[in-house]
Amino acid sequence: MKAGLGILVLLLFIGAAVALSSVVVIDSTEVGVVKELGVVKDEELTEGLHIVKPFITEVIRMPIYEKTLEMVGERHIKALTSEGLPVYFDMAVQYKINPTKASDVYKSLKNYEVWMESRIRAHARDMVAQYKAEDLYTEGRTKIQGDFEKKLSEEFEPYGIIITAVLIRNIDLPQSVESAIEAKIQAKQEAERMQFVIQKEELEKQRKIIEAQGIAEANKIIAESITDEYLAWYWIQNLDKHNSVIYVPIGENGIPMFKDVDKN
Repeated sequence: MKAGLGILVLLLFIGAAVALSSVVVIDSTEVGVVKELGVVKDEELTEGLHIVKPFITEVIRMPIYEKTLEMVGERHIKALTSEGLPVYFDMAVQYKINPTKASDVYKSLKNYEVWMESRIRAHARDMVAQYKAEDLYTEGRTKIQGDFEKKLSEEFEPYGIIITAVLIRNIDLPQSVESAIEAKIQAKQEAERMQFVIQKEELEKQRKIIEAQGIAEANKIIAESITDEYLAWYWIQNLDKHNSVIYVPIGENGIPMFKDVDKN
């Protein structure tokens, strides 16, 4: 009786172990790379519940959300500019694994972040060597980041690694170089400000010229339109406002003679 009970417990234990080892649940943030007897399968396990062969199957979970590989602080990057100046800077590379190529990433790279960092450092040194120190310190940094992102994408994407962004931060140049660049930037900004002032004054000058020309043309038109008859009419209209003046035309041109009716 006891022996039969022991066998039953053993069978139940084995059954539970088989059940547990054959059921795999994959989260939405990962895919499963399947390895059977040491052989990596091409097809990944996607989100959900999966049944695999018990005991001989190993499932390696690989994240597919965006991650950041940082080379900062003591692990920063050192490179030489095109002038041969040493420069130190932090770099962050944002990436994610292509879900349909996770098995390829595992088979060809396995410790892919170690491989990525070595390639990133090598490309960073080559890339910086093509630019001047000023380019890293000014708006040229945006172009460098864009070129670097394109370079990494060309190399990494065939392996199944998608580069989403490259960020260069905390540029550290020799103090004398930084001071020279800052002085140059300040001089450029001052020149741009003065150019703006000159353009503004030139526009104001043009406005005043146009305004003066308009006034001159208006005066010319008014002068040409004023006749003796108009002046006489205008005079009469203003004198007659208080109904105290009588107008008596005299002569061929109607030269007026006025009499103030309020005075005897």
